[in-house]
Amino acid sequence: MRHTLVMLAVCCLGSALFPEARAEVRIVKYDNRDGCLELSNAAARLVIAPASGGRIVHYSRDDGPNFFLGGCQIDIGPELEYPPSHPALWTGPYKAETLGPLSVRLTSAEDKATGVQMMKVIELAPKDARVTLRTTMKNVASKEVAYCLWDRTMTGASYGFFELNPKSRFPARWSMRRGEPGTYRFDGKSPGSPRVKIVDNLLVTVPGKKMEKVAADNVAGWIAGVRDGWLYVKRFPVFADGDYADGGNSVEIWVDAAGKRTEIEPLSPKVKLQPGESYTFIETWDLRQVAEEINGAKDIPKLLGSVREMAQPQE
Repeated sequence: MRHTLVMLAVCCLGSALFPEARAEVRIVKYDNRDGCLELSNAAARLVIAPASGGRIVHYSRDDGPNFFLGGCQIDIGPELEYPPSHPALWTGPYKAETLGPLSVRLTSAEDKATGVQMMKVIELAPKDARVTLRTTMKNVASKEVAYCLWDRTMTGASYGFFELNPKSRFPARWSMRRGEPGTYRFDGKSPGSPRVKIVDNLLVTVPGKKMEKVAADNVAGWIAGVRDGWLYVKRFPVFADGDYADGGNSVEIWVDAAGKRTEIEPLSPKVKLQPGESYTFIETWDLRQVAEEINGAKDIPKLLGSVREMAQPQE
């Protein structure tokens, strides 16, 4: 850790000598958490809490509000298969290292219950709000393990949305989680909720007072949320032959009963790893302010032009 702190101090010193660059990693206190890492450039700001599971707790652009409400954490699933409790991965301290002016690597302890160690490389683009997140799970056990990576990003989005698959495996083209913990299942035949609207080819979660989790076998490779004129887009790979073991879903959205939180969740396929093997899932994010006025689900298609632009691969 001493080596890491020295590297971070050098980055901070360089930014102090050349403030016009505004591309730096700093050690900050954030929301009563010590030892957080702040990645910032002239446009955007990320804050990561290594001591809290390596969670990304802040994401903003152009001095706007934090889009997150709880932050981004990468879990292991599938949820329906109930992996063993794994606090070393979910909430435990992660080792932090700087890899470049706006890039850090976070490494968890080895989790004995699951046989997994997690590594995250987080990189902010030099000039805008693009973020690349590379998450790797490594088998550190002496036998085969099989899990998926499950991005659980809690936001303050008023509306979450994604495209429906025209060749969906679900008769309804989307599914809804039913049951109680321990008996969850996804219903893709007759889902229905006041928190869900289907507009054109989009599933949109809307404000309300009913907790719900909805999902789909999305093939478009993006999922998004919007809040007070700010649009957040996650781009991720989808694999036609992948084992999407969480009910067949590649994307999920959870909304709370208070109507204040929207969790945006891309999933990787479930993969089998032999001892020493690793699997990496790569996401790219973007955040920008949009001019379109959103007064309901019917207005969400207005954002598709911006979504498609933001979901393009970074050059």
